[in-house]
Amino acid sequence: PMSNVDGLYAANDIDEGTIIFREDEMPDCALHRSSNPNCSVVVLDDETHAIISIRKINAGEFFCVGDSDDESGESYDGDSVDSENG
Repeated sequence: PMSNVDGLYAANDIDEGTIIFREDEMPDCALHRSSNPNCSVVVLDDETHAIISIRKINAGEFFCVGDSDDESGESYDGDSVDSENG
């Protein structure tokens, strides 16, 4: 079992395509890396970076991004994105 693991996790279930946080809201910590990520760094229409869910994330699940070395962010047009409030 894992204990004393640092990381950010979902307090509630989060639907795919939800903006989890924007660049100006990002906490000062690194996200876990995974070969099965649940989040991605994207560039929004206003050129700011954001972390979005790329699949359903269950409450208690750590936010994690892909193992890729490319952190430049992919473009995201924001269509059908739900903003996570709360």
